[in-house]
Amino acid sequence: MRLNGVQRLLETGLIFSTAAALFILAALISFDPADPAWSQTGEFVKVNNVTGAAGAWIADILLVSFGWLAFLIPAAIQMFGYLLFKKPHKILQLDYVTLGLRVIGMSLFVTSSSAISSINFDDIFNFSSGGVVGDVIAQAMMPAFNFTGTSILLLCFFFAGLTLMTGVSWVQFVDYLGEQVVRSFNWASKKFEQRDEIATSTISAPVAISTEQEESAIEENLEMQSAETTEPVKLKDRLFAKKAAAPKIEPKVEPIVNQSTSIAPSVFDDLDAALEQELSFSAIEDDDIDTVAALNQLDETAHMHPKVAETVVVSPARPLKPATEPVQTPAPKSTGYQPPPTAKEQFEALMNAEPPAGPLPSLDLLDRPDKQKNPISPEELEAVSRLVEEKLLDFNIQAKVVDVFPGPVVTRFELDLAPGIKVAKITSLSKDLARSLSAVSVRVVEVIPGKTYVGLELPNKHREIVRLSEVINAPKFEQNPSPLTMVLGKDIAGEPVVADLAKMPHLLVAGTTGSGKSVGVNVMILSLLYKSPPEDVRMIMIDPKMLELSVYEGIPHLLCEVVTDMKEAANALRWCVGEMERRYKLMSALGVRNLKGYNQKILDAKEAGYPIMDPLFKDTDGMADGPSELDKMPSIVVVIDEFADMMMIVGKKVEELIARIAQKARAAGIHLVLATQRPSVDVITGLIKANIPTRMAFQVSSKIDSRTILDQQGAENLLGMGDMLYLPPGTSVPIRVHGAFVDDHEVHAVVSDWKARGKPNYIDEILNGDTTEDMLLPGEASSEEGDGESDPLYDEAVSFVIETGKVSVSSVQRKLRVGYNRAARLVEQMETSGIVSAPGHNGSRDVLVPRGGAN
Repeated sequence: MRLNGVQRLLETGLIFSTAAALFILAALISFDPADPAWSQTGEFVKVNNVTGAAGAWIADILLVSFGWLAFLIPAAIQMFGYLLFKKPHKILQLDYVTLGLRVIGMSLFVTSSSAISSINFDDIFNFSSGGVVGDVIAQAMMPAFNFTGTSILLLCFFFAGLTLMTGVSWVQFVDYLGEQVVRSFNWASKKFEQRDEIATSTISAPVAISTEQEESAIEENLEMQSAETTEPVKLKDRLFAKKAAAPKIEPKVEPIVNQSTSIAPSVFDDLDAALEQELSFSAIEDDDIDTVAALNQLDETAHMHPKVAETVVVSPARPLKPATEPVQTPAPKSTGYQPPPTAKEQFEALMNAEPPAGPLPSLDLLDRPDKQKNPISPEELEAVSRLVEEKLLDFNIQAKVVDVFPGPVVTRFELDLAPGIKVAKITSLSKDLARSLSAVSVRVVEVIPGKTYVGLELPNKHREIVRLSEVINAPKFEQNPSPLTMVLGKDIAGEPVVADLAKMPHLLVAGTTGSGKSVGVNVMILSLLYKSPPEDVRMIMIDPKMLELSVYEGIPHLLCEVVTDMKEAANALRWCVGEMERRYKLMSALGVRNLKGYNQKILDAKEAGYPIMDPLFKDTDGMADGPSELDKMPSIVVVIDEFADMMMIVGKKVEELIARIAQKARAAGIHLVLATQRPSVDVITGLIKANIPTRMAFQVSSKIDSRTILDQQGAENLLGMGDMLYLPPGTSVPIRVHGAFVDDHEVHAVVSDWKARGKPNYIDEILNGDTTEDMLLPGEASSEEGDGESDPLYDEAVSFVIETGKVSVSSVQRKLRVGYNRAARLVEQMETSGIVSAPGHNGSRDVLVPRGGAN
């Protein structure tokens, strides 16, 4: 292999450094005091040193200066040459602080070693064992500290210098040494125990005997004991004595196989009964005569079936057990491999199934999590950590990876930056780092709460799919008492992320097409369907695209049909405003502060037997029987899938309605979930952002869109397909979450389950546009006041428009000195009456009635 120019120079330098180390080592070993050198002269012209006169001079100078320590100099030269010419990047990576500490440590090590050698060891030839350096240090310290104090200080300097120079940790060394001593002691103890066990087992080795030998041994023992003592010896005590003397050995039972002879099952039944009844410890009585009789019976049975007696081998330490062949039941016939049912078959089975039982749907309706995962090995994490450090060093950023958090989609590497390096420098290099690391994108987390590190999030090589079933089954979701609990997915460490809509209290979701926004909305809706029945949560769904939310049509949680007409959407929001005002009046009359307190008071009153009547009851027509009882009020969740389309069609009125709901509806139990794929400032206005603090950003196309939704960048570096940044309420630091995935057939299965449980109870007033005084915005008149020509200024406005021949809301507003809303209603009434035309593409209108043509 040919080398380039730089590599040639480096290897040449390594060769020279090795030669220099070997030359000095040879000179030191072959040093002769008779050779003429720097500190002495010789009478012989011939030099005995193998390296010649030059080597004699070098050895003489080193020995005079450092004594015994001179023999370490060749090793130091060889090590420095290896690092300088073989691994030059290792030296270049040293900062000035580390280099200074190493120089200080080397100085302490050399001086203290020389001084210790000077005061403790014999001289070398005519040189001091510590050289001139050691003698100077020792002679300066001895008068002040004596031998003991000097030795203690020099040892302190020696170990401190060695630590500063090499980085050796003496604490870890002591721990390692103690661990090895403990391991050696444990190993020796086990060896002694094994030797004792072997010796014991050799002395008292168990002997396997047949049934006949056991019977004869027992009879002999009984006769001997009867001859020696008048008291009968119990077989039970004798067996226990044997048990104490011998180790436990399991009985060896060999199967009986006899193809030529068939034995009646009753014989084995009798044998089994005899063995189990008569020879077990629990069945042996104190009377030895019964025991002998039982043994005789066994002997007779064994003679009848000698094959049985031969195959029974027992240990003296355990009771006798029969050696019968186990009865084998015929195995069921294999029906072959049956593949699991497909999603379509599961859905059809659910459609044809009986009405479900239980208050909430079963988790069996959802797909199970994937068993095949792609865990990242520690070796791969270590390799990527070193790669990150090297790539950062290429950009003159010295950092060390201190912790790694692998997640289902991305892995976070926490970096400890060197002093003086700003985080903004890494943030500005995010695209360059992505290129150098061959990653799709790299996100830099500038602030990690509670830590002094910087986060670097890299996408994994293999992405995992986070199923809804594996996060909705988490204790965080099941044990949360709030009926508005929702699951979002998994965080950077793979832990489930659960949010409470009641604490948000409203949510703004944004993301481009294909980023997973619609799937995230479906996950949140299914979370509510799995958490709460219709008595606790009701919903209003607005779907301008007529595709995403129409699947939920017919579930009992809906207050009205899924809204697809944007004029009906405005009516639905206006109804929410009226319902909010009505709930506030009820809560004010009952003296409670929020919906939870209201429901608790209603339930307590019903349990006490004194239900609360409606304090807002008004008998307008005189036909009512009286006020009705108040019932529990559910929370209302308004889900708008594509908020931008509704803003384009309806416009300013919807923005004001949403702002009013977002400002006041939290205590009334009304919550908004707004989703849009166009997070621009004309859609997400400042009025809406100011009242909806909780945001959820999927992948967006630019930093501007990320700042619009999150007030900071970062969403443009997401990976799509459910990868999101979740900004909880009350904080400015977003959380990286990989959203859960739910398939269409899972949504259909859950919807079908709820449809089988009950039918929806729609409220017609939500969509028909009946407007009450509570539903109007400030300054907006009711429909009765605005319809027809009931406005007293209508005729004057018509005259003004016909005379001038021009019409605009602002001109009518200035002429009649009224508010903008009233002037707009007057112009709209003129359009209805045919006096002016509809607005054109630029908003201008034409007067259709000639001057003097109006009555």
